[in-house]
Amino acid sequence: MPLSTAIVTIVGMGLMGGSLGKALVKVGACKEVRALVRREKAAEEIVAIGAAHSAGTDPERILEPADLVVLATPVRTIEHQVSEIHRFVKPDSVITDMGSVKTGVVKAMDSLPMSIRAIGGHPMCGKETSGLAAAEPELFRNKVWVLTPSKNTDAGAMLLVQAMIKAVGARQIFMDAEAHDIVVSCVSHLPYVLAATLIGVAEDTAGERPEIWKLAAGGFRDTSRVASSDLTMMIDILAANRNNIVNMLGLASSRIGRIAQLMIDSNEDDLRDMLGQIRDRRIGMFQTG
Repeated sequence: MPLSTAIVTIVGMGLMGGSLGKALVKVGACKEVRALVRREKAAEEIVAIGAAHSAGTDPERILEPADLVVLATPVRTIEHQVSEIHRFVKPDSVITDMGSVKTGVVKAMDSLPMSIRAIGGHPMCGKETSGLAAAEPELFRNKVWVLTPSKNTDAGAMLLVQAMIKAVGARQIFMDAEAHDIVVSCVSHLPYVLAATLIGVAEDTAGERPEIWKLAAGGFRDTSRVASSDLTMMIDILAANRNNIVNMLGLASSRIGRIAQLMIDSNEDDLRDMLGQIRDRRIGMFQTG
């Protein structure tokens, strides 16, 4: 089925779901965008701001016609919804998601009836602000959208989800779910913990040096930005990807310990070599100084 004739239903209209809805509506990518929400007042707002053509709280009414269902709720909620929501959708519909941890989601998808096709997904984008009010249609443009196939993924499901990704300006890559979770624990989830740690250390220091907040300028702001992320979402992620994040924290602690020891030893040559290699890698990745 081409995306242009498909009904797409988004479950969960926060930053990610709301941005997806706005993007699909803006470009006229599909026949209809629907939204399943918990409150009727939210349904009215979603339609009013152009994040969906229709919205409601009744899962049977909103989900039954859907050709593609996109789950944009917290990760552990997605795992539960995958196992429940298929009861409301028609045979041969496609289920995908936008969660940032994939192993549990894909495992749930593997257990679906064969009549329901499913593929895991994770757009690598976001903001420290959350909720529908922060949604924007350009959020996905030029961003990577990871696809993690399940046992219930077929060519038709893959093509439909790929068409949606292309319509909102993202580019897809394919990964195994477990490999994905290891990688994002480093490049997405660890930065949150380190940013929160930075704020915590400053808070501890402020007890004796309250002027610290007056001196916290651009570098501190940029480095600690993701500590402002939605707390409920981040607690959910930390729980869902716990083992991988703990492993990354061990690696980070080892790195910090190595730097501290070189400083204690006044070993400026090795410290320069280590930090120089890191600096070169950073410049090579983002072409900024």
